Amino acid sequence: MKFSLFYISILSLFFLQFTACKPAQNKTTNKSNFKIDSIETLKKESKYPYLYVGKINLEHFIKLKNDIHILHLTSDKISTSASFGGAIKKAYQILSIDIYPKSFYDANRNHPNLYSDQTILPSDDHFFIRIKQKSNQIDETNEWEPKKRRELYLHFTSLNLDFHELEKQLDHIYTQAKNDPILGKDPNGLLEKIIFLAMLGYTEEIDPHTRVYDSREIKSDTSFNVLNHISHRVFFGYPDILYIKIKNFIQFNDNFTIASATKKIIEHELNEKKKNQNTVGALLIDLRESEQANLIELRNFLSLFTSTKNLFSIRNRFEENIYPSLKGETILWDGPIGILVGPKTTAGGELVAGSLRENKNAVILGTRTFGQGTFQMFFEVGKKTGYFYAITNSKMYLPSGEEIQGFGIIPDINVENPNKDLNPPHETKFWNWIKPSKEKNPYIPKNIQTKLDERMKQNSTSKGLFAEENPMDIDPVLTQSIEYYKTYLSIMKETK
Repeated sequence: MKFSLFYISILSLFFLQFTACKPAQNKTTNKSNFKIDSIETLKKESKYPYLYVGKINLEHFIKLKNDIHILHLTSDKISTSASFGGAIKKAYQILSIDIYPKSFYDANRNHPNLYSDQTILPSDDHFFIRIKQKSNQIDETNEWEPKKRRELYLHFTSLNLDFHELEKQLDHIYTQAKNDPILGKDPNGLLEKIIFLAMLGYTEEIDPHTRVYDSREIKSDTSFNVLNHISHRVFFGYPDILYIKIKNFIQFNDNFTIASATKKIIEHELNEKKKNQNTVGALLIDLRESEQANLIELRNFLSLFTSTKNLFSIRNRFEENIYPSLKGETILWDGPIGILVGPKTTAGGELVAGSLRENKNAVILGTRTFGQGTFQMFFEVGKKTGYFYAITNSKMYLPSGEEIQGFGIIPDINVENPNKDLNPPHETKFWNWIKPSKEKNPYIPKNIQTKLDERMKQNSTSKGLFAEENPMDIDPVLTQSIEYYKTYLSIMKETK
């Protein structure tokens, strides 16, 4: 999932607002006894005091580790030893060295994707095998097949690695790297890079969305223009359909947000149609590219369409927070709503689609969504360092109690992309994705696909549905969805 720098910075500020506006809480008691490391104690005991100075250092690493144990949604299931192993492995990449537990190497020495083009380095280390890569390309562990990646996690766990072993390995890495004619030119920057890689490797063992970010590597929209993230047009016919495409549910400033832009679009189009003595008959919201979101904006947006005590809920280990519609908000649109989704619809986009289906009987078209039903808290590493980290601390739930995580949103009307990816992205393809609390998604889509297909075939040529393809049509999914949606609206009108 992609994040803009602006998104990262505002989320850490917004979390205080989220907790301040929570209308309902069901608190539980924290029964876990996590080990919280003392920074001062570890510094005092350390044989490598230089690892605790600099722009980012082991003090920041310890704080990251403690925050994860306190806040993470599944912290009771996290293996600290495996995370230390991941930190060590990631840090060695600066030397173009792959490092593996000896037991894992022995079990997989013939695996072509792990040890190709290898040179085993001599070492008296009892834990690890070090492999020098002849090329500069190192296989990223998250690209392995999930089975092998889980196996590595278990081998790291069996080593019972601790913080002192991490210090020892980082000292070894730094000692070698500073003697390199290229890496050693900037000792301070070198140490910063090693610590960052170690923090990144630690989080990569936990879940796909708990991780560390270097702001310099994040593509950001420096204009922060909400118009770059929302567009619209009217598809004329019977009925006229107002189509709105939304890429992100982000607040750019208090006066101009996705919710306020949506409101202006709908009000403008309704007024224009009224002048011409016509009306917009239906709304189609395209969320196929919707990735980023924050809870405040999601609540603002959904409150334009429904007045309810439960738009969605957020649950962590200790409490559940239910988000109702905003009080006093006038319902902007009370007509038919269609939602267009796909594999790139994640998190906030999935929450909007599912909430409107349950609260407003919206019909969902497209293909199954990504399935990220978790929410992350964001923190800055130190002060003005340019580094941030995200911790998965909550899950998102629809009003019915349906869980998005791992399942995604299943459309009521399936519209396949003729140029579809044969291996579409999905949350469950990560080796360490967080499992849902329920074995089966309780929501069953409406049984309307067959009836629609029959009606569409009656309206199509003898060559079959969509036989006359338009080579100039750059968005065939939208074209097909509009036709399906109009047919659906016609059937619904006939059955009233």
